[in-house]
Amino acid sequence: MNLAFRKLGDFISTSTIPSRLEKHENASYFWLALLGCFLFKYTKEYPQNDELLMVLATFASFVPLFLYSLRVDDWRLFACIIVTTMIGIVWAPYNAGAAVFVIFSVGMCSRLANHRCAYAALYIVCAILLTADAVFQLPSHFLLPTLLFCLPVGIVSILVEKNIRTNEKLFRKQEEVENLARLAERERISRDIHDVLGHTLSVIALKADLARKLIKTDLAACANELTDIEQSARETLGEVRSTVRNNRANSLELELHLAKKALNAAEVKMIALIEQCTIPLALENVIALSLREAITNIIRHAKATKCKITLSSDSQYIKLMVADDGMATHRDFTIKKGSGLTGMTERIHALQGTLNIHHAHGMTIEISLPIKGAA
Repeated sequence: MNLAFRKLGDFISTSTIPSRLEKHENASYFWLALLGCFLFKYTKEYPQNDELLMVLATFASFVPLFLYSLRVDDWRLFACIIVTTMIGIVWAPYNAGAAVFVIFSVGMCSRLANHRCAYAALYIVCAILLTADAVFQLPSHFLLPTLLFCLPVGIVSILVEKNIRTNEKLFRKQEEVENLARLAERERISRDIHDVLGHTLSVIALKADLARKLIKTDLAACANELTDIEQSARETLGEVRSTVRNNRANSLELELHLAKKALNAAEVKMIALIEQCTIPLALENVIALSLREAITNIIRHAKATKCKITLSSDSQYIKLMVADDGMATHRDFTIKKGSGLTGMTERIHALQGTLNIHHAHGMTIEISLPIKGAA
């Protein structure tokens, strides 16, 4: 039953992170507005045919290149940075607004996943500019604005991107914690409902079978059994409601009383050796639920005639032992852990306790829970 909740939806929620990433990517499209600086020259003079073709070819190649750079963050992004820088250098003699392509390239540096690589790419862009100036003598009206804005824009872009990624990681951690909390709560409800229904329905089935046998011979006894069935059903309904509200605390004394009634109905003699001791509430709840599961298994599967329940304690541990003389005496008997034993194991391990199951003269379940640290 526990595994039934481990669906894809338990781990992938409708989080705010995809929308945050989409907003961040959409904001990157506003960088394209910088192309207006490149086109500013042509608001005053119409380009010649050759230059117009160069402008159209530049836009036709750069815009897809920029959009592609938004979706990669490895060597392909570095290649986009170099190509964009070279576009700016090629245009430098013709249009001072070509400095925006270098601004684009330093902005792309921020998208490299490793911030050290981002800074290295930024310095490489600056080195390419200085090398191109030394070789081709780039115009000062292109070079000076480029160098003036290149490093500040690049550094700010890298810091902003780093901050966004840090926030994304924090949101993902928070969402992971919330998912784990939801999953843990679902598993708790699964375990508790199994314990409540598994035990009580087994008792109801036994009493119904007994009532069916008594209906022809002893109507008064049959009526008593039917009354017990009704009472058990009502109590179970209340326990299920409490389980869902997470306010159910199991009393060990009550579980011992219910165990005796259930075992008597199954014609199993119960021997209880209960040491008087103070048990923390958290441990008592786990011990009570473990006792319930053990008794349920005896009634369902063991075909036992005797059941011995022992509770003892020392300065460090509370120990519970439930032993029966049932079918586990057979050599070919194998223990198969179902939802009940699995839930019992999870509860005990959550409190740093131990659970041992062995069979020689029947089955014996031994539980040991540390007292220290129990709330």
